[in-house]
Amino acid sequence: MSEDTLKNLTQQDMEKILERAEDVANDVLESGKMQLQFRPDGVYLTVTPPGENGLAVSLEQVFRELELRGVQNADSRKVQQIVREMKGIPELIAPPQQEPEEDGHVTVEISKNKMEAYLTVYPPRGKGKPVTRDDIRKALADNNVVYGIQENVINSALKSGQMGEVLTVAAGSEPVDGENAVIEYKVNPSSVGKPEELIDGRVDFYNLHLIQNVEPGEVLAVKTPAQPGTPGYTVTGEEISAKPGKDVQLAAGKNVELSDDNNAAVAAARGHVVIAGNKISVSNIYEINGDVDFNTGNVEFSGTVIVKGSVREGFKIVADGDVEVMGNISDGVVECSGTLKVKNGIVGRNKSRIKAGGSVFTRFIENTVLESGMDVMVGEAIMHSRVHARKSVVVAGKGVIVGGVIRAGEEINCKTVGSSMATVTELETGVNPDLRRRYSFLSKEKQAKEVDLDKAEKAVKLLKYLEQTQGTLPEDKRAILARVTKVQGELIRELEELKTCLEDIETQIQQSERGRIKVHGVIHPGVKVTIGSAMMQVYDDLPFVTLTNVMGEIKINPYK
Repeated sequence: MSEDTLKNLTQQDMEKILERAEDVANDVLESGKMQLQFRPDGVYLTVTPPGENGLAVSLEQVFRELELRGVQNADSRKVQQIVREMKGIPELIAPPQQEPEEDGHVTVEISKNKMEAYLTVYPPRGKGKPVTRDDIRKALADNNVVYGIQENVINSALKSGQMGEVLTVAAGSEPVDGENAVIEYKVNPSSVGKPEELIDGRVDFYNLHLIQNVEPGEVLAVKTPAQPGTPGYTVTGEEISAKPGKDVQLAAGKNVELSDDNNAAVAAARGHVVIAGNKISVSNIYEINGDVDFNTGNVEFSGTVIVKGSVREGFKIVADGDVEVMGNISDGVVECSGTLKVKNGIVGRNKSRIKAGGSVFTRFIENTVLESGMDVMVGEAIMHSRVHARKSVVVAGKGVIVGGVIRAGEEINCKTVGSSMATVTELETGVNPDLRRRYSFLSKEKQAKEVDLDKAEKAVKLLKYLEQTQGTLPEDKRAILARVTKVQGELIRELEELKTCLEDIETQIQQSERGRIKVHGVIHPGVKVTIGSAMMQVYDDLPFVTLTNVMGEIKINPYK
């Protein structure tokens, strides 16, 4: 923003820029002030207004000060007018009089239950001696106040604005009774098989909590020993006794070991807890003899899950191991850290979400979002799905890929891509799919920070222009300038870091040429191909081809 541009800004434009700047910078708070002066011609009162967000002087504060300073025959209406108008100039409120001379003094009172002590500091009059911290400490000692003394209250009592107020200067502590011994069960038998009740009162039959996962050495129950309690004290130092807590014993059943201090029960094997009466056992394979449905609820297991049936619509399997499904996954969700095997296929109405740390094996994939940490091996077809594989995607048999987006870090191998109806299909290889997603995320973050930086720069230029033309800035505008300048510097630094990170990712994408696409049938028109940083749109049938990235261009070679 040039100086000429700043000169042509309207007042409304300037206000808008400053309003945006105030989203980043806060105003400095300043409270109003008052002052009494005893002059030869009378007593004068000055009340100054507060800052934009500060607190104004109240009428009660002024009258209390008049009383403490011994002002006689004050004009109450004039006082009210001065407090209301806050002109910041001395104004006459009482006839001439000598300011009384009297040393300041202290009073200390103790509540009946001795749990609080109250301090009042009276200011001196005229040339009297003010109260000192030593005076307050002597008054507390004379009244046997020795516990819970609050130094910040003493500091406040010595300030002129707080003088004459009754302040709680010391507080005793109530006794805290000891806690009873408590056994916390990390595995809760009473919740097994019960549907989860939602906040609004509805019942979630998808979560039955049938599985209680444990690891070797995992704590199943913990005992917190009884506590003796903490005594309390009065402000005069008298102790108030506390009641000790009651103890209970931690009992261990089969396959459970107690820690050396008998305060923890530990599992001996990895798997899920099976409770029969008082017997607890652990299995590392969870088998479901039918479908994953309302009879089983969602499945979350720390080992391998075997489903003899199918995963029905809306249900989920999360496993820290392999998952094997003998039937289908129908609009379900499966997440596992190992291999996923689905004997039939994965079908969804764009609701299925599949994520495997290892490879995925299935007959077909339709209308599904799927991620694999290794390979995706499909027996027949992938249709209208988003499939991401860290290594390769291979479609055997009919070998059809039609619709959706297929991404593989190294290779896509199939028979037919797209259709004669020019169905939009995207194939991407040569770049880790996670890398592309990170590049997209960082690009959006960079755009947002550039917008914020633009706003900050405009505000800084405007404020510096106002400072140059006016000679100085009001205190609140100087505070805004300081804050916005600091934010401006932080945004510049963050944008440099984002730029460097994006350039690194771009370099990785440009250097990635090992990806390839092998089609031993035909690629139909309507297919978009991306290998590393190179892209190509297919407009004519490409039969029996191998596509690679050579020097930033996609090369079409015979299938081999």
